[in-house]
Amino acid sequence: MRNRDINALVRWALTDKQSIDFNAGLSRQGNIYAGDRAVSTDGTAEATQLAQAGAETNTLYRRTASVTHRGDWGAGHRSRLTFSYEGTDNTRFNEGLAGGPEGSIQAALRKSTSELNNYLVNGEYSMPSQLFGTSQVFTFGFDHRTEKLNDPYGNSQADNTGQLVNAASRNGKADASLTGLFAEDNIALTDTLTLTPGLRFDHHDNFGANWSPSLNTSYQLTNEITLKGGIARAFKAPNLYQSNPNYLYYTMGQGCPVNFPNAGAGCYILGNADLAPETSINKEIGIAYNSRGWVSGLTYFHNYYNNKIAADMFDQGAPIVIGVPGAQSQAFQWFNAGKAIVQGLEGNLTVPLIGEQGNVLKLINNGTYMIENEQKSTGQPLSMIPRYTVNSTLDWTVNDKVSAQIYATFYGKQKARTLTQAGAASTGNALSDRGSYSLVGLSAGYKFSKSLSFRAGINNIFDKRLFRQNNSSGAGANTYNEPGRSLYVTMTASF
Repeated sequence: MRNRDINALVRWALTDKQSIDFNAGLSRQGNIYAGDRAVSTDGTAEATQLAQAGAETNTLYRRTASVTHRGDWGAGHRSRLTFSYEGTDNTRFNEGLAGGPEGSIQAALRKSTSELNNYLVNGEYSMPSQLFGTSQVFTFGFDHRTEKLNDPYGNSQADNTGQLVNAASRNGKADASLTGLFAEDNIALTDTLTLTPGLRFDHHDNFGANWSPSLNTSYQLTNEITLKGGIARAFKAPNLYQSNPNYLYYTMGQGCPVNFPNAGAGCYILGNADLAPETSINKEIGIAYNSRGWVSGLTYFHNYYNNKIAADMFDQGAPIVIGVPGAQSQAFQWFNAGKAIVQGLEGNLTVPLIGEQGNVLKLINNGTYMIENEQKSTGQPLSMIPRYTVNSTLDWTVNDKVSAQIYATFYGKQKARTLTQAGAASTGNALSDRGSYSLVGLSAGYKFSKSLSFRAGINNIFDKRLFRQNNSSGAGANTYNEPGRSLYVTMTASF
């Protein structure tokens, strides 16, 4: 991977109470071909050519810009207003579509570019108040996002039936707008008990209105120990592919549902403009400790999803059948599946080792342990994630100018699905789990002055490498690469 980034921030202090921030950034990310085998076990001639050349399979440019006004209006009244833009161009080698070398890089190494532009405006205003004898801080805010996508190749799958999409109107373009309003009240019921109710209203131009209430509480048991808990409703709108009726996915059989097998000419999956947003009820409860440089916490979280958007088609009704016997195609759409649950534990522990409260040397740890990650209607995992993830950093501040870190990440076992996307029982390599593994790195930094600093490091110092196995349907949990050792250097200047 080749990364280049440049970011700039200019702050204009209008007065001692008001300022305007101007941000701009440009980044380039080039993904070097890592030797994936897309369809065949041996790969393709094009894949071999890319691997030998160390070529980039896709190059992503990202542009960002924003203007933010911050105001302090006295007596605790504060405001923020931000206008921002993010543009992404992703140029990649085209992959073969169904009916050809599906998933493989196309002959002649042709490229296409997808463009995504996001325009955002958001702001908030907070004000303290005394109401019913309690101290409160009200916060009101809004945000608006407009997304515009142009991905011609992503909408180029042919409709061999001629009945599913309007070929004359397909151009790879899609857009959506989302507007939200929110309010919350931070209520100090006592010196040790704080209650924070909130309410958010969202309106999506394709999926209508949605209300999301929330309630959080914090209780200071002692000066060092705090109990926290909360419950909130949330929603997630379908992405621009899932909701685009012109987007068409096609498979010659592996992706056809097991209860509606390939009828001779494969299966289509279409975007669906009538999808409902995903909704979830998110709950958590935890305890935190902070004293003399010791910092620790443990939180249990439980997320219950409804209307999960899926294309597995396990419980969708009978498809549209198009064509003549022996050469029929079946057409499905993205749809709202059943329920899903994600629950687990998150924890952190900071241990001071040398110096006052560990200001010279300390060990910083955080981790996540997954208890459940399951689509309830199928019993399959929602995503391939480790059973546990632990991050540890030994942070050494040598003096005012020099600092160093040794860091490690430990990943637990990742279990494969026991059913294919088509609903049939997985067999062979498709049942392969990815075992636990760890990655270690180190870095050192030097501060030349208040405005200039330098840092260099090595990621994956022991050059641990993992590779995606076979193709996506036969990889099991081995669906991604873990790149080898890499070096990086950064320099930060401020003025």
